[in-house]
Amino acid sequence: MSAFYQEELKKLDVVTHLEELRRRILVSLVVLVIISIFAFMQGDKILAIVKRPIRTLVPDLIYIGPTEAFVSYLKISLLTGFIIGFPVILYHAWAFISPAILKEIRGRIVIWFIFALALFMTGITFSYYVAIPAALKFLINFGQDVAIPRITLGKYVSFFGALIMVGGIVFEIPVVMALLTDAGIIKTRVLREKRHFAVLIIMIFAAVITPTQDVLNMLMFAIPMVLLYEVGLLISKAIERRK
Repeated sequence: MSAFYQEELKKLDVVTHLEELRRRILVSLVVLVIISIFAFMQGDKILAIVKRPIRTLVPDLIYIGPTEAFVSYLKISLLTGFIIGFPVILYHAWAFISPAILKEIRGRIVIWFIFALALFMTGITFSYYVAIPAALKFLINFGQDVAIPRITLGKYVSFFGALIMVGGIVFEIPVVMALLTDAGIIKTRVLREKRHFAVLIIMIFAAVITPTQDVLNMLMFAIPMVLLYEVGLLISKAIERRK
């Protein structure tokens, strides 16, 4: 087989993979758009759920621009579309990378899929019921002696969406660690020996994503991440023992 022919085969293989990636991204986007449209039609009900954490602190939100209410509804709809459509997005991500994964690992993709989905929803629940109310309580009570809180709808929706997404993504730590171990990319010994570096990175990351500057709210994010790292370490150790 000539070198030219081999080069052409490589190019064809790359084009095939890019086409598959494009198709899967397109399908995920279509699902996201469809769900977001239905969510937009139910905007009032979804907005009532979004406003619940701040309702006792600031009963009425305001908007100061003619497009702010519409853009806020659009953001909420897209966030809802992403959360509900996350299983589809996750499936297409798995389906695209699965050919590059060892065959014995592919058979466990369904387990990883369910585990990742459960942790994503757990992270969203944690943000909604714990992180967002605690952060709002600190921020609003901190400034009440200085001025009357008048929070715009757009600012609150952006704040809410950011913490919801952070919660969902952060809770995927054990899945990432377990997958890397299962694929043989990283060893449990390395994860254990570098634990102090991981804790330091987690603290820095928590300080960056925390909307407040106090230590308590930072720890509110950091402690679950450290616990998730330990859970990932235990799962990785179990995977290595099984192997």
